[in-house]
Amino acid sequence: MQKIATLLNLLFWLVICQLPGLVGASTVPANMEWYRSLVKPPLTPPDAVFMPVWELLYLLLGVSAFLALQHKTKHSTRATALLLMQLVLNAMWTPVFFGLHHLAGACILILIMLVEGAFLHRAFKRQEKLAAWLLWPYWMWLCFATYLTAGCWLLN
Repeated sequence: MQKIATLLNLLFWLVICQLPGLVGASTVPANMEWYRSLVKPPLTPPDAVFMPVWELLYLLLGVSAFLALQHKTKHSTRATALLLMQLVLNAMWTPVFFGLHHLAGACILILIMLVEGAFLHRAFKRQEKLAAWLLWPYWMWLCFATYLTAGCWLLN
């Protein structure tokens, strides 16, 4: 019975961490023509790279959340709140960038995500070191995405 509960908990966090991608998914295809018209900074990857990268990052985020939050400690509530805040901020970025075409707003939002992500890393590290390590690819991609977002804003 314990193994089933653990598996369900893992599945729960994997699903929860996929939600930001689902929220913004509908705004991207309708705005690809606009996106392709933007002047982009050097090192911008091909469009086909973004979806698989984000799917992998959301998967790692889900596993990280599972590891960090499977045992209740005095830091669990803060870690959970920071994770949920990160997911909400992440879910907001795509509609702001693609839906509203608000490049400055998207840049501000992703900067907030970076700072909040550092707090999330610290909170997860208090819970489970491996969970914190699994956040590194996400945070590094956020740094790269910040460069891309700021580049699009400054070049357009």
